[in-house]
Amino acid sequence: MADHAVHIHHAGDARVDGILRLIEIAGEDAPLAPRLSAMCVEIATMTGVDVVSVYVREAADDGDDLLVMRGNHGFAPKAIGAVRLAVGEGLTGLCAACLRPVSVAVAAHEHGFKSFPDLGEERFPAYVGVPLLGSGRAIGVLVLQRTQARAFSAAEVALATALGAPVTLALERRADHEPAPRSARLEGDVVVAGAAVARASIVPTLASLEARKAIDIRLGLDALPGELDRAIKRIRRTGDAAAMRAVAELELLWLDARLRERLAAAAPTVTGLYAVAREYARAPYRVAAARSGGDPGAGAGLERAEEIEDLLAVAWTLAADQPLFPPGAVWVGERVGGLVALLAAARDAGALVSAGAPTAAALAICRVEERPLLAQVRGLHAWIRPGDRCAVDAPTSSRHGALWVNPPASAIERARARRATP
Repeated sequence: MADHAVHIHHAGDARVDGILRLIEIAGEDAPLAPRLSAMCVEIATMTGVDVVSVYVREAADDGDDLLVMRGNHGFAPKAIGAVRLAVGEGLTGLCAACLRPVSVAVAAHEHGFKSFPDLGEERFPAYVGVPLLGSGRAIGVLVLQRTQARAFSAAEVALATALGAPVTLALERRADHEPAPRSARLEGDVVVAGAAVARASIVPTLASLEARKAIDIRLGLDALPGELDRAIKRIRRTGDAAAMRAVAELELLWLDARLRERLAAAAPTVTGLYAVAREYARAPYRVAAARSGGDPGAGAGLERAEEIEDLLAVAWTLAADQPLFPPGAVWVGERVGGLVALLAAARDAGALVSAGAPTAAALAICRVEERPLLAQVRGLHAWIRPGDRCAVDAPTSSRHGALWVNPPASAIERARARRATP
């Protein structure tokens, strides 16, 4: 072919195809987080690195800006939304602050390195971060990491900077298309007084897991003791009889060999898990009724079934390594049972909010932990969305409190003031 001939670059050039794919993903009408993670996969393929992350600049609840990991390839899914840095903090924060690429051969050797022990970043020492620029500031940071402790070359840094352009497009498109946030004040009953200002995280139920792939739920059951150990020890040290009794009853559930046997025999579907929860929960009451000739304990059986459903939903989520139950967040659920309250203690949730009434076990655990609990909140699921900014105001002086969804500044200040009051 002559040099002056027109050459159409059809599919087959990996880098050209990859860049075009990035632009396509950036323009899709889909939630931001999955789009960013899909872009991370494409960038990892094009650059040959092991880890790609996108940090997005967001307003924190205290008014300052944070860089929050909203897209990733290479780390566990639970890192998304959980890894947060202040602008100027760590290498990624430095990149956002100085508005220039930052690279290093071994990140952990640098004085400004910020460690997140659960990530296992030490496996990927080589680091390069490039700022994603918009309106004269960094609206995010694209980070590439690899296992080889070798500094990124000038050409590699230039490529990373170029690949940041479609990611910036995705972030700017989100800003242009996002509707004004919904705002509402929802009333509920103060069960445990307190206050919190944080993002909302929705507590999963079995029904919410229905579309997810089948996994070995016993892996999640095996992970529970490690998750809850410190919280259990802390509660036992208080000597509170009601809370210790609640913890002991919960331990019997996840250690029950017969429950595990039934799970192993059940269909690996949400319907199968529902059947196990309902049947297993009512068995003790049917036996008691047969012996006494009385009522089979429908009310108590229902509460036990709901606790087992919560156990299975939590275990499923842990086994799937889903990025749920973040520390400090306002955990929102249809109900609050003992296991959710205990997990909130283990992960230091900012507050618990529910549409229904809490169980006695949840009440005992939240009280001894002094964790704010607002229950029977009217209109909760009609208004709340994952990631909504929330202010929980549960005063000691009233039976009624409020949950602000995307609150005005006055509601935030009121909740902060109540939280600061001993």
